[in-house]
Amino acid sequence: MKLSVIIVNYNVRAYLEQCLRAVFAAMEGVPGEVFVVDNQSTDGSVEMVRERFPQVRLLANAENVGFSRANNQAIRQAKGDHVLLLNPDTIVGEDVFRTVVAYMDADPKVGGVGVKMIDGTGRFLPESKRGLPTPAVAFYKIIGLARLFPRSSVFGRYHLGHLPEDRTARIEILSGACMFLRKRTLDEVGLLDESFFMYGEDIDLSYRITLGGYENHYVPQARILHYKGESTKKSSVNYVFVFYNAMAIFARKHFTRKGPDLFGALIRGAIYLSAAGALLSRFFHRALLPLLDALALAALLLLAGPHVGVVQWADGAPRHLLPFLSAALTCLALFGAYDRPIRLGHAVKGATAATLLMAAWWSWRMQAWPGTWALLTCLGLMTGTAFAIRGLLHLLRVKGYALRPSHRLRIAAIGSPDRARQALELLWQTHFGLGRQLVEDPEVLQRTKRTADLCRSLRDQRYDEVVLCAGDLSWAAIIDALERLRTSGAAFKIAQPDGLAIISPNSIESLQDLLVLEAHAVNSPAARRTKRIADVVVAALLALTLPINLWFVRQRSGYVANLWQVLLGRRTWVSYHRQPARTTKLPPLRRGVLDPVRALGLPADALVVDRLNLMYAKDYRVWDDLRYIRRGFALMGS
Repeated sequence: MKLSVIIVNYNVRAYLEQCLRAVFAAMEGVPGEVFVVDNQSTDGSVEMVRERFPQVRLLANAENVGFSRANNQAIRQAKGDHVLLLNPDTIVGEDVFRTVVAYMDADPKVGGVGVKMIDGTGRFLPESKRGLPTPAVAFYKIIGLARLFPRSSVFGRYHLGHLPEDRTARIEILSGACMFLRKRTLDEVGLLDESFFMYGEDIDLSYRITLGGYENHYVPQARILHYKGESTKKSSVNYVFVFYNAMAIFARKHFTRKGPDLFGALIRGAIYLSAAGALLSRFFHRALLPLLDALALAALLLLAGPHVGVVQWADGAPRHLLPFLSAALTCLALFGAYDRPIRLGHAVKGATAATLLMAAWWSWRMQAWPGTWALLTCLGLMTGTAFAIRGLLHLLRVKGYALRPSHRLRIAAIGSPDRARQALELLWQTHFGLGRQLVEDPEVLQRTKRTADLCRSLRDQRYDEVVLCAGDLSWAAIIDALERLRTSGAAFKIAQPDGLAIISPNSIESLQDLLVLEAHAVNSPAARRTKRIADVVVAALLALTLPINLWFVRQRSGYVANLWQVLLGRRTWVSYHRQPARTTKLPPLRRGVLDPVRALGLPADALVVDRLNLMYAKDYRVWDDLRYIRRGFALMGS
């Protein structure tokens, strides 16, 4: 047997299914076996593998044992001459296994091989080839010199930026996302070090391979797509701590055992600096629009306010500026001006509400209603500022700030007419309608000039998404298309061969997961905000009238505890019924005190639970929450 493919999975069912389809296409002509080691997924991954890929050797763990230990479980059972450790959020081209196996068979000194990886936007991933993170190399990465000088043979050695990405080369470190290993080499140097829970184990094993007298090579002729961390977001604080702690384990193991732990101290410092940076990055990402609105409004009010009486200067300082800004930002937030996707209409509503609120405050403060000119100026300043800032972010194509609504997105589909139409129909429903649509035959990707013309057309006409139909394109052709169309500015999605789902780097769209009423879906920003406000208002009113309403509840101590939990945001008054039913994909909600089934006194059979949970998820109304609270008030202590 030539090859044993090992995939460790944790709650990425759709990506795993796509990965397995590509793996079995690549196994044609390569004698081998495929393992899936599941680390206690709760998304139906195990059931999917058993039902759709019975030929897979499935190891279902009862707990999350980590990446290293899970891989070792399968390696110990593997019978192939070579072992491939592969992430589930990858797609391999049909020729990858044959290319790499032949390469390794031709040179017995090769102990491990890494391949060329591109991400979901078609861009080359620099971790495809890496150097050994010695103290100097790690220091250059931590302080940012590696990012400033990525092509330098000195400062850019972490990703070996001085080596061409399309040339075969000897490297030091392989990526654990796609790591080809000679089984005999593993028998000699040992398996993955299980002290690494996640991250760092690939660096450690790669280094031990070279210490054992073998070589690691980079073979760019073999290409894969790697969505890169669907289950771990690189900007999260948790990722920072896990990644740098893995580096600290590696440093203690190989570099600092015989001397002062200066490198370890540097890494510990990097952990806290990077964690602080991640927190600041997330804060500014979420607060970008409010900060820009506040700065722009403050500047305009300081310039124009005194002329219309909105802002006055006294003793060298502006008066009424802070109340006006507070009212403006609060109203803009409450009316959804900071929700995603951006809607200019929400900014108009927020600006109007802020103007009226400011007028009422002015009337109370000055004992006179402000003039029409002052009100129109306030409204114009806020609305114009909001429009200008959002329009600029849209024109600059800042991610997440596009003004085009989902029902006007421009979509191009590459595939046969039938499959392309099927994909567009699915997107029409999950996007609640579409704008301009384009269908291209797969032959457009077979000629360089036609592909270049398509890329230019997509960019010039500002297409939002490109859907590649996997039923009409090979996996290798899809990877090639992503690379060649990467400058189009569009997001790439892959329609699965069965036509039931469309997968992209950060979303899975299928009719099974569709919430039809976008405006009222319980997971929309407006619904989440309204639901939280309703929870707090109801809890406050019940707390004020507690001596009276307490007598209408069966479990009084639990009722008081629930009041406190709702006020703290740990629970909500109404949520889904928790008994398992057919609906397995619902937007997350806090645990509810009540649910529609219990509040209405209905039997909790699977069909009733399924229907009411789905209705609540896709058509949320605050009046329904109030109705359920009224009907099930006696159960509020449960």
